[in-house]
Amino acid sequence: MLFGGAAAAQRAGQIQRERSPVLQKAIADASKQFKIPGIGAAIIEHGQLRAVEVFGARDLKSGAPVTADTLFEAGSLGEPVYAYSVLAFAASGQFNPSAPLPGYLPLPYLRAMDWNATNPDTEKLYDPLFNQITAIRVMNHTAGMPDWAGKQHLQLQLAPGQKWSYSNEGYLYLQQVMEHVSGESFSAFVTRHALSPSRMVRGSFTWRDADAASAATGYDAAGSPVEIHHYVQPAAGSTLITSVREYAQFVQFLMASAPAQRAHESAVSLMLAPSVSVAGPAPFSWGLGVALEKNGDDFYFMQRGRGAGFASFVIASRSTGSALVIFINSANGLEAVPDIVRATIGGNHPILNSAFFRAH
Repeated sequence: MLFGGAAAAQRAGQIQRERSPVLQKAIADASKQFKIPGIGAAIIEHGQLRAVEVFGARDLKSGAPVTADTLFEAGSLGEPVYAYSVLAFAASGQFNPSAPLPGYLPLPYLRAMDWNATNPDTEKLYDPLFNQITAIRVMNHTAGMPDWAGKQHLQLQLAPGQKWSYSNEGYLYLQQVMEHVSGESFSAFVTRHALSPSRMVRGSFTWRDADAASAATGYDAAGSPVEIHHYVQPAAGSTLITSVREYAQFVQFLMASAPAQRAHESAVSLMLAPSVSVAGPAPFSWGLGVALEKNGDDFYFMQRGRGAGFASFVIASRSTGSALVIFINSANGLEAVPDIVRATIGGNHPILNSAFFRAH
């Protein structure tokens, strides 16, 4: 484990953590206003987990309540987990995130046409522009790839490095490269570098039947239940399943300062350094795996997830040690986030009005 003493201190802090009436009221009010079945939220103060509050049902048919350990589809909140894994591995000197990816896995890129199939059809991609794609450009969304190509032929939409354009396809390519470089499966790689060090023992990027008993049911915007996604293949930016308590532990892990742990400091420093600006009425910047919003001398880092039946959000400041994690089992979930942020973290956060935050 990365931090011996720090981990022990965190465990002690969790045993003594308090309730948060403000957070409890905020999620209860949001649930009623936006017709949300259930919410789990965690608040971190001064780097310590202050409270985990829950409200409502993880499944309306059974009436089973949301708990701190209920498993939600966290969607794009998996992106920071994988970005940290790649950067921690790079800090070992075995991988250069600024080097062209075909230098590690020569073209053609054998792309799965249906990434979640066990034996998908594939296409071979020889585009020389791939020689300009690096791990950095994948993780800051300047690789030029579409978000999802699906069963269509994948073509670069922009020259790599030209402009920010959100892309899950880029991460699928990076995953294949990292499996080749590390010699490990996606699961083994991310477990070793991120899940185990942050004590996310139940977090997974693929479906496990054993988790069915504690997994939340998702609901669409009309309130109808959504079939649970049984992901057989991992996708860094869309398939993470975890609990609000465990994701809060990962956020604590990111925020923890450990000068003696060079790999950790190198990974987090790269993640939280602005690398590209995102234009728009509510401009912000992007680090690696996370959006960044400047607030005085500080940067808040954030990520949001929205899928069929679920929504998730994290906002955190490493300098103040404050953070908020929200998991919701409703497609309406992100509508509730601004009110919860205002009631707890406070401050002005223009990114909550951005096209990125609102995008489906």
